[in-house]
Amino acid sequence: MFLVSQIWLDNQFQIILSESASVHQKVLNELMGIGGVVVAHNRQDNILGSVIVNGKRSVWPLTKTETAAQGGGANG
Repeated sequence: MFLVSQIWLDNQFQIILSESASVHQKVLNELMGIGGVVVAHNRQDNILGSVIVNGKRSVWPLTKTETAAQGGGANG
């Protein structure tokens, strides 16, 4: 599981991505405290995330525990 939120602050979108609900909420509270507005908030329950590196999307397991659960090697 991971959480994704978009905050509008100072005419820019701030993207918050985290695996911990408590840390995520703490950051949201801090940004809203200085005038940010939550535009979108999503929870993703799939065990794979994706990241764009050098213009290409790459999929990776979010944690070593999830890698092990998928049957991944020691490198996960």
